Formats: sequence, structure tokens, C-alpha cells
Amino acid sequence: MKKMRKAMAVMLALVITLSCVSVLGYSAKQEYVPTIIIPGLFQCETYSYENGEIACDANGTPLAAPFYVSIGEKEITDIVTKALLPITKMFITQEDKDALAAKEVSKILAGILMGKQRSDANGEFIDDVRPQVYEGSFATLTDSQREHVLRNFPVEEFFDIAGEENLYVFNYVSTGNMIQTSKDLYDYIQFVKKDTGAKKVNLIPVSQGGSITNGLMKYYDEQNISLSRDINRIVFAVPALDGAALLGDCYRYGFNKNSEALYTTAMPSVIGYENYLGYVINIAMRLMPKADIDVLLDEIASAMVNDYLRYSTLLWGLIPSGDYPACREKYLMGDDMKEIRRQADWYYDAQLKSEDYILEAIEDGVKVFDIVDTNVELYQLAVSHDKQNCDGIIHVDSTSMGAYSVNVGTKLPENYVASRNNCTDPKNHDHTDPEGIMDVCSGLLPEHTFYFSGQNHATTASNDVIMTLIIHLLTDEGFTSVHSYPDKFPQFNYGRETKTLREDVDYMRDYDTSTLTAEDAKELEEAIAQVDEMLENKVVDTEEFKAANDRFYDIFNKITSGDSAKTMDGITRALYIITRTISDVLYFIYGDKAFSEMALKPILDALFR
Repeated sequence: MKKMRKAMAVMLALVITLSCVSVLGYSAKQEYVPTIIIPGLFQCETYSYENGEIACDANGTPLAAPFYVSIGEKEITDIVTKALLPITKMFITQEDKDALAAKEVSKILAGILMGKQRSDANGEFIDDVRPQVYEGSFATLTDSQREHVLRNFPVEEFFDIAGEENLYVFNYVSTGNMIQTSKDLYDYIQFVKKDTGAKKVNLIPVSQGGSITNGLMKYYDEQNISLSRDINRIVFAVPALDGAALLGDCYRYGFNKNSEALYTTAMPSVIGYENYLGYVINIAMRLMPKADIDVLLDEIASAMVNDYLRYSTLLWGLIPSGDYPACREKYLMGDDMKEIRRQADWYYDAQLKSEDYILEAIEDGVKVFDIVDTNVELYQLAVSHDKQNCDGIIHVDSTSMGAYSVNVGTKLPENYVASRNNCTDPKNHDHTDPEGIMDVCSGLLPEHTFYFSGQNHATTASNDVIMTLIIHLLTDEGFTSVHSYPDKFPQFNYGRETKTLREDVDYMRDYDTSTLTAEDAKELEEAIAQVDEMLENKVVDTEEFKAANDRFYDIFNKITSGDSAKTMDGITRALYIITRTISDVLYFIYGDKAFSEMALKPILDALFR
């Protein structure tokens, strides 16, 4: 009997223990707060629709963001009947006195790029353009949807920690309506709470997602609801909280027409400095005189903004607050723009109150963090490209919530006096920028803002350190400030882009080394080990990164030199060197002269005199 009671007691204890383990396991799983990504400009999966179905081009490819382009009969007819003759005339005469060619080219180009996403005077799409709404977590997405998300947000590490069921993506149309999108985001937050049973969610506003979050906070304020009711943490990633300098320049000034920038670095800065297409464009521009290039750029900017962009209130959200009054005066003052003006003013108010909203949310218990890319010059198509510290697209003042800096690579002056100091403990906290460029304490949240010098905005997701930082901020409630893990996640770090490197290293891990010489096999093994060691170091050492990267690609290129893909890479590299050399030599010798003004001018004069 005693043995039976003892056995029953053991069994009961075992049941209780297993129950506790089960409960603890359930609790551990539930402790991860569901996270919603709010993507950046044109990062969402969106499509053009016709008759309720996704529209496709002639090849059957869906018309998707960023530009729902379908070159059909109408577009070809317009090019032939409206633009071909004035363009031909301009090339023959080398002048476009009435700017007819520039006007027609600009109008057709703007129509092809933006025609299917033009809004009306109420800020609503004229054609049927919609986001692909994800009605479930990442775990429920199709393979193509999963691929789309991970291409922009490589967050596999998040899944290892919190599970795919805890990640959601809010899709929207980047050229749509700000007020409606802000409300849609609010509704999506309620959906995720209901779908998961969670009391709160985390947000990752990325780039344009930052401006939408301004609209969301204003919406909460108008409904007299505290953000803390629904939000646990916000991790801003290079957010456009005060617009983007690149778009502000486009609206206010048009494109940069400085000769040196235009014929050397402007297009490569946008397309990529090692992409030969930028230099091909530099060379091709010399088919027209500089005066006509200037007119063409003015006409393109005018057609894009006047006919299309100014009707998008989401894009008005990307105008910096300092540029808004002048841009409003320029584009929104007519009676026909009354409703757009009202909506743009609504967002401008949210933009001006952004810091107040954030501080109020923090006071109510929301944890807010910010990740900022710095010290990258604005794309040189922008007039103010050399006048402020940027990440290539957005000025640092916007992404950092007001942290002061002078310019890219420019140290703060010796007589600099801060206008504000938001450090919570100045005597014991050191927020000194090692490069001497940023006054971090003038930003709104110096205790919660991380800086990555030399990191380009467009390739932020390729920085493995930034992605790891974001994931840990979302999954570790003990991560409360820049002081939490200074050795692993310091406040000041450097840019590095490792996405392609990681993919190539993973490919080579499975390479059949039996086909290699012993020396090459050993070098490959050691090169991979060096990359792995470098990647483990989250405090970026740019020299360490370059050494590991260069060593790996030396052996990678040697081993794969016979591959057709690598042959194509070699051709592409050669084209880059050739086109850049020609582009640079032409500017060095001829400045901004067109071909007709060089050696060809006497011949053309003789032919068309």
C-alpha cells in the first residue's frame, strides 16, 4: 500500500512537474510581443488592378510597385506622335528653343512612371491601386510573400527567438493618402492584437514608416487614446520623422544642375557608384547641349510634382517641416487644391508635434528607440547635397529626432554651444561622438538612439549589425537603453553591408572542395573562418571587415572564375571601368560641352548651315 501511495505520489509529482513545464513553456512563448513592420518607400507589396484582378503587362508580369509600368499602344503612340519629331529636330539643330522636346519627353515619362498611381483632388487614387494586405503573421504567408518580406527585412534571427507567428507586416501604397493610411495602421494594430490575443504590439517604422507613425500618433491623439494602450515598444529604423531632404529638394528646387555634379557623380550617386549605367547616362547626356539638359531636368521635376506627386498626401509627409511652407505656397494654394492642402496641413501639424507625441508615449510607458545612419552625402541630384549631414536620402536631423551636426565629415566647431541637452544624467553618461561630428545630446532621445557612421540609407537592411540590434531591442525587455550592452551594441558604430557576403559564404560552405587543389581548399576554409570571426564582432572594425571581405572574394573569384555568372560579373566590372574613365576624361577635357560643341561642331555647322 505504501509502495502504491509512493508510486502515486511520484506520478502526481511528475504530472505537476510536466504541467509546470508546459505552463512555463507557454508563458515563455507568449512573452514575445507581436511585432509589426511598417516598411519604407516602395517596400510594400502593392499592385495595379483592372476589373478586380491584378493587372499584368504584355508578358504577363503583374504591375507592381514602385512603378506600375505597362508600355502599351497608347504610350507608344504618344512617343511617336508627340515626342519623336521634336526630339529629332533638337538632335539635328542642337537646340530646343521652345522647350517642346523637353516638355513632351517629361510629360510622357511622368505619365508612364506615375500614371497608374495619380490621385484626384481629394487625395484618392483615380485608378485601382492596392496594397497586398497580409491577413496573418509571417508564418501564414505564401513563398513569394515571404521572399518579398525577407528581401527588404532579413529578420531570420527574429524567427529563431520569437517565432514566425509573432511577426506581421503592414502594407500600404507609398503614394497614397496619409490620413487613411494612418487609420489603416491603427486598424491593423487592432487586428494583430485580436489575431494573437496579445495586449500590446511592437512597431518597427522604417524610413517612410516613420512619417506614417507621426500620422498614427496624431490619430491616437484625436481619438483621445493613449498610445500605450496598444504599443509596447517602437524601434524606429532610419525614420523620416521630419521628412526626407531628397524629396524636399525635388519639390522646392527641382534637380541639381551644377555642371560638375551633373556630368560626373550625380547619376552614379543614385544608381550606384560601381554601376556602369550611371556613367553611360553621363556620356549620353552630351548628345544635347547643357542648356537643353537644364530645361529637360526642370520640365521633368515640374511634370512629376505638378501633375502627380502633389496629389499624394503620403508624399507630402516626406517634405521636411522647414521646406513645407514654401512648397505649400508653390503647389497647394489654388482652390482646386483645397482638400489636398487641408490633408497636408493635417500631417504638417503631426510632424511639428512628433516629439511631443513621442515624449507623451514614453511617459505613459511606451519604450522608444531610434537607429540612425549618418555621414553619407545626399544624392547629388539634390541641390543641397553638400549642405547637410545625411544618409544619402534623409537628413540626420530627421532620423535622429533633432540631433545636431554640420555636414558630412565636418566636426563640430570649437565654439559650438548646444541649444539643448536631453541627456538624463550628464555627469555620469558619456555620449561623445568619437568622430566629433554629432551632438547626440541635442537629439530627443540620447539614451535610446544608436548611430551608424557611413551607412547608406538604401542598404541599411544589408547591415547585419543593425538588423541584429533591431531584433534584440524587440525581443529583450532587459534591453532598455544604449547603456544596456555597450560592449555588444555601442551607441556609435559603423556601416557595413554583409548580405551578399553572407549569401556567397553560405554557398561556398557546401562547395565540393575535392575539385580544388589542397592550397585552394585550405585558403577557402580559412577565408570563410575569417569572415565568420569578423561577423561575430558586432562592434564594426572597418579594416577588419575589408580584410575579411577581400580575402574571401579573392579565393571566391579564383574558384568560380569559370562560372558564366562570374564571367558576366567580369564584363560588368570592365564596362564600369571603361564608362567611368570615358565620363571622367570627357569632363576633364570638355567640361559640360555637348558632343556637337567638341570636335563634331565644325562638321555639324557645315552640314546644317
